[in-house]
Amino acid sequence: MTGPGARGAELEALEVDLLLEGVARQWGFDLRSRSRPQLLRRLRHHLREERLDSFSALQARVLHDAEALDALLRTLSCTPPALFAETAFFRDFRARVVPVLRTWPSVRVWHAGCGTGEDTYALAILLQEEGLWGKCRLYASDASEGLLADARTGVLPLPTQEDADRYLEAGGKGALCDYYTRDGNWALLQPRLRDRIFFTQHNLATDGSFNEFHVIVCRDTLLTFNRALHDHIHGRLFESLARFGFLCLGRKESLARTPHAGAYELLEDRGRIFRRVA
Repeated sequence: MTGPGARGAELEALEVDLLLEGVARQWGFDLRSRSRPQLLRRLRHHLREERLDSFSALQARVLHDAEALDALLRTLSCTPPALFAETAFFRDFRARVVPVLRTWPSVRVWHAGCGTGEDTYALAILLQEEGLWGKCRLYASDASEGLLADARTGVLPLPTQEDADRYLEAGGKGALCDYYTRDGNWALLQPRLRDRIFFTQHNLATDGSFNEFHVIVCRDTLLTFNRALHDHIHGRLFESLARFGFLCLGRKESLARTPHAGAYELLEDRGRIFRRVA
């Protein structure tokens, strides 16, 4: 006999299925292949934030309101919350990738899943400090136009002392405050950083490659996708990466079971930076 708890779980699962189906049909954002446990945790959190009683109520709002959709996508985003959020990655990038980039006449970089732009701007600061900014074209993409709108402004919460310390731990060569002007509790990043970044809407799950890149940064963006979609997106990244180019992942991610694992070599033992060799 099915108890009330089981019936409630079945109803929730049905409502979530209908929500995801509706978002895919109405807006083209296919969230159905994402890892279910993590997706449910984030969706439940979003219900509480929006003060809604059910996923059906969320569906009714999202299907008729683009701003509500963007709010949902923000909740599902894995965007790092601050500049230089993972200092070891930026140190490794300086040590392993920068020396090679210096030998190339021009460099195309794609930050896939840029969210509100913290990692993108941190990478821009790094490339400028290493003398590479003048020959780089940095493309930053995300599925959410709302997140991209925030990123394009170049306005971030005013960095704290902890942020400044992380910048130095990441190999920073100056002071973090050199890269922004203060406006109350906000920081406006310098135009020399903002003007050379090209933000564009791109859905990793459904859109194809739009260029060939020397560096692709896709950190922690794929954690919520299931294995089939995860492998599909890695195929897209492989197609978009030039031979001997660099693929940068998050610290919890790996190429170990992806279809193109054999085409890369690992450049450092933490499993974050790979180079395409085949």
